[in-house]
Amino acid sequence: MWPYALAIGAVAGLGIALLIAELAPRRPSLAAALDRLGGVDVVTAPDGSDADAKSRLGLWGQRHLAGRPGFTVPRRDLMILEKTPTEFFATKLLLLMLLGVLVPVLLSLVAWATNLGPLFTGGAALLSIPLALVGVLLADTMVRQEAAEARQEAARGVAVYLELVATQRHRGSTAAVALEMSATISDTWVFRRIREVLHQARLSGIQPWDALAQLSEETGVPELNDVADIMRLSGEGTAVYQPLRKRGQALRVQLLNQEHLEANRLSERMTYPQTLLGVIFLAILVTPPLMQLMAS
Repeated sequence: MWPYALAIGAVAGLGIALLIAELAPRRPSLAAALDRLGGVDVVTAPDGSDADAKSRLGLWGQRHLAGRPGFTVPRRDLMILEKTPTEFFATKLLLLMLLGVLVPVLLSLVAWATNLGPLFTGGAALLSIPLALVGVLLADTMVRQEAAEARQEAARGVAVYLELVATQRHRGSTAAVALEMSATISDTWVFRRIREVLHQARLSGIQPWDALAQLSEETGVPELNDVADIMRLSGEGTAVYQPLRKRGQALRVQLLNQEHLEANRLSERMTYPQTLLGVIFLAILVTPPLMQLMAS
């Protein structure tokens, strides 16, 4: 009965803590209030049917937890990953329940089945709160790492895009045509996002470089803002072929240096297992003489 009682107590305590946090008076977050008020939350599956349980869980988290400590929405990271806050909260809450509820219950059952005693069973149940916090932080870390990799890939795509725009301008194309034609060369997600933004800008009557600057601000890719600044000069009648080529070359050198730094960091990390193996081998050699010396 120990594991069941402790598991029920842990889950009940977590539920009471969440209920108190929900009902306790506090200053409302303006961003969270605007998110809850803005638009109609209608979540449907791709086939038009009702949303699945994961989408409903994410929608609940977005409504009730947005803006609270540990539940801040990383909008830039989600924007570049093309994920919605609903998907982000669904992943966060699933990790929270997996690590904070399921893992302690399983550990309690294993401790009870192996007769480790109530102390180990209770200790496994008490792990629910720290494991839940790990689940919350793990979701943020995963999104942050994926966004960093996406920005690195976007920088490589922009380096190629700069060369293509420079080529189009050298052929005599206008600034808008050069930007749009260069974005049709590749089908990668970077070029697709640029095509979509430029198409929307043309339909809305917005200057294409302003649209690229806005995309740079939303996704946190500063290289797109460099393209926008250079092409803005083109709209003022300034020749931009050489600035585009120089910026593309500088960006390629910058990316190459970053790759070298990453390779060096990985190489240094490989020295740790080698050092550990050396220490283990030395311990194996030294242990028998030490045991003989202690025995004598």
